Amino acid sequence: MIQLKNITKQYPNNKTAVAGINLEIPAGKIFSLIGPSGCGKTSILKMINRLIEPTAGEIFLQGQNIAILNPIELRRNIGYVIQQIGLFPHLTIEENIGFVLKICGAHKETWAHRAEELIFLVGLDESYLKRYPRELSGGQQQRIGVARALAANPPLILMDEPFGAIDEITREQLQNELLQLQKRVKKTIVFVTHDLREAVKLSDQIAIMQSGNIVQVGTPNQLLFFPANPFVEEFMGSNGFFNSLRLLSIEEALIKEVPFLTKESTSQEIKTAIQNAQDLGWNLIPVLEGEKNILGYTSVTSVDLHQLQPAGEVLLISMSFEQALKKMFLSGKQFLPVVDSQNHFVGFFDFTHTCTKMKNACQSWQ
Repeated sequence: MIQLKNITKQYPNNKTAVAGINLEIPAGKIFSLIGPSGCGKTSILKMINRLIEPTAGEIFLQGQNIAILNPIELRRNIGYVIQQIGLFPHLTIEENIGFVLKICGAHKETWAHRAEELIFLVGLDESYLKRYPRELSGGQQQRIGVARALAANPPLILMDEPFGAIDEITREQLQNELLQLQKRVKKTIVFVTHDLREAVKLSDQIAIMQSGNIVQVGTPNQLLFFPANPFVEEFMGSNGFFNSLRLLSIEEALIKEVPFLTKESTSQEIKTAIQNAQDLGWNLIPVLEGEKNILGYTSVTSVDLHQLQPAGEVLLISMSFEQALKKMFLSGKQFLPVVDSQNHFVGFFDFTHTCTKMKNACQSWQ
């Protein structure tokens, strides 16, 4: 956990960038700082790794006051990813990834092995290790920046608008990859962005800043549906419900425990699946192969595992509610299967279930 206690940052020109804020950032989550330009987002990030010092207040990392720590040792235990990436042009990708381990005294075989592990983790082939930064695209270079930040296995990673200078398609791909990566590494990530869609998509929690102050902290849904004041409402968009359809991922409403059959299902399994499907209000039961691939559907009223209705439309787990609902209405189905980036089945998106879940969530936040 990171704790900021009464943190103030005033620059020599008497401009107050951060005005006595108190903030707790939970461990193992993605926490975004968002707000207009000049609101203090990047100043907070730089104070956490002591690139700049606060004028007043204290910052605690895992219970330790960072003011008493050696700043160089502190930074070696914090990953840092910036928009400009900052790869060393004269070093290979392998050397760039292993740089922190190398300067900490690790043997070449150690940091080279770590570079090989991380190149796969960020979705690139090991052949990239012997290349130089100039031989990589912007998106590939940013992946290397993330790999380098993970090299020393730090508990905390700071990301300052890391995808801001990348084209929209690559940006969305990198966002999806970051979410998948976080499921595996479970780091504490403090993410600075000016892009609301990006913050909502990536974050477990968001802090909205205005003029050096934090005006509201909450989950994306809390901020969309229950803005604390007119500034937050305007920043998030005046219509929280419709903005949520556009911004939120269907992963939040996924039905993972679903009735399904295989071509080898027993009569008892068929009976149970029929009952469970009827409980959900479904008139079709999905038929899967190996629990990963959907073959098609069979009717609840007349199960036939050899004459299946085609699987048809599927949804990607990264889709927004708005994108999913459009596909659902066009398909004429009350639910659609959802697949991950490897095209493996991960669950179903069901309109009725989604409405109920959103209603219950709204009631719990009030």
